Amino acid sequence: MPKIETQRLILRPFVAADAEAVSHNSKQSAVAHFLPDMILQTAGDALTWISWIKTRCNLHEPFMALAIQRKEDSKLLGFIGVAPKEELDSEIEICFSIADEYQNNGYATEAGKAMVWWAFEKAGQEVLSATVKPENNASRHVIEKLGFIYGDTRKLLYNGNDCAFDYFRLYHTDYLPGPEWDAKMIYRPEPMGAFFDVRAEGYNEKMLSGGGDAGYMKLGSFLPKTGDRLSILDVGCGTGIELDHIWDHAPNAHITCVDLSRGMLDLLLRDHPGSQGRITTVEASYLDWEYPAEAFDLVVSSATMHHWWPEEKVAIYRKILGCLKPGGGYIENDFIVDAMLAEQYHRRYVSITSHLPNKPKPGEYHIDIPCTVDTQIQLLRAAGFSPVEVLDEDIKPRGSGAILKARKPSC
Repeated sequence: MPKIETQRLILRPFVAADAEAVSHNSKQSAVAHFLPDMILQTAGDALTWISWIKTRCNLHEPFMALAIQRKEDSKLLGFIGVAPKEELDSEIEICFSIADEYQNNGYATEAGKAMVWWAFEKAGQEVLSATVKPENNASRHVIEKLGFIYGDTRKLLYNGNDCAFDYFRLYHTDYLPGPEWDAKMIYRPEPMGAFFDVRAEGYNEKMLSGGGDAGYMKLGSFLPKTGDRLSILDVGCGTGIELDHIWDHAPNAHITCVDLSRGMLDLLLRDHPGSQGRITTVEASYLDWEYPAEAFDLVVSSATMHHWWPEEKVAIYRKILGCLKPGGGYIENDFIVDAMLAEQYHRRYVSITSHLPNKPKPGEYHIDIPCTVDTQIQLLRAAGFSPVEVLDEDIKPRGSGAILKARKPSC
């Protein structure tokens, strides 16, 4: 079992000597009100609870409950932990309690950051949940300071009855360097082109690891099988992982590949030595590139559109629409998330950019801003595409994803 230290606290396993303090803390008025099923009337009851905690922590499931001890005087302030919650389909829930006399000192937030760090970086969890009674403003404030996103209100069993609880979720989006991580400092934005230039050599390995080829293969599979000389535009092509999958279905297609990174384009040409006659590369941002009018039968993009705000996407989609021949199609494979994770990424972007000296221009920095599939459909329709359909929503090599197909009206 871990021992975690922060500036003011030690999070450690419970021991028998904690029994009196555990019993006392559990009967404090605020704690007893919000956690009535945790009231331990005697030190003997507390000893039984401590023994149960030790047994559960030794199981393989992600379960941890630690005592919160103050460094300056070794006082036991409360507990914090993570455990699967049956009522939430065994999602891993963070739970904590600070005795009344020690509240309003930031101890729960400090301990909460340490537990989130442990769950994500040491226990390998990708998401944590939290439930808070609507009137429990103190706990709600802590959960929100930790970055959890409100989802909805649910009925859960509480003290023998079904009661309303506000439901929150936090995803593991960034590496946390230690127990006292600061959300404003854990991610340093890099200019878009430089970000991909630096990572060009290892890009394919990273994107294809863990079954990552599935999205590229599926994108290619949704192209019509034809021997026609299709004219295809690939925006944000990167190293061209998808090209061979496109040619599997349209072997005579000519593909114009647009990307901001010279390093990526160089690797694309290196990895497709026999296909120069079927490729035209363009080093440019596809936000600013001059799209030729009605020049392409098909436009594709893969793992790139999640770098733009919704209004910026609509502007790009309108340019794509204009470069398609009437009746032409656009197929997009991208990072798509649920509403709660979309909101977390939104706040993450605001936090990251708030420390930049100037307001970033669209696409200036590499920062993920994925949206939901419903939002993506709405944006494509707003740009003038019709119909818009979801071809696949089961691509999960590095998270969630979807493939969408949108068509330019024939007239």
